[in-house]
Amino acid sequence: MSDSIRINSTGKKIQVNDSGDFITLELKNTTFMSGLIGLMRELEADSKTLLSQIPQTEGNSVEEVSAAMSQAAEVCGKLAARTDEVFGTGTCRKVFGEQAPGIYEFADFFGQIGALVRKYGEEEAARAAEAIEKYKEKYAGKR
Repeated sequence: MSDSIRINSTGKKIQVNDSGDFITLELKNTTFMSGLIGLMRELEADSKTLLSQIPQTEGNSVEEVSAAMSQAAEVCGKLAARTDEVFGTGTCRKVFGEQAPGIYEFADFFGQIGALVRKYGEEEAARAAEAIEKYKEKYAGKR
């Protein structure tokens, strides 16, 4: 019989609606974390662009307001696709329902996700430090 090991790489499941749907935060997965950070940066840049246009639409023609709304829909559609890419297909439907989310909904979602990432990240760092200390106590200098 051969030896075997198993690495615990499960993420944190987060309930996102009253129907019991979940998404998973893969905090130990560097690809997930890179994607999440990139997505949050995109949200920040896109929201600045969109929010800067809001005061400019006052007194504008219907066509100008329509163009601004079209741009907002395009940006939010892109954010929705990227959110599903990072978190998994169907994430936006689970989180936002059947409606197309706007920039405020994305900001709310990522504000809440950011708080959870910090919380779970701190917990994981403490567990990792504890595991390293146990390893050092048990194996350091015993070669």
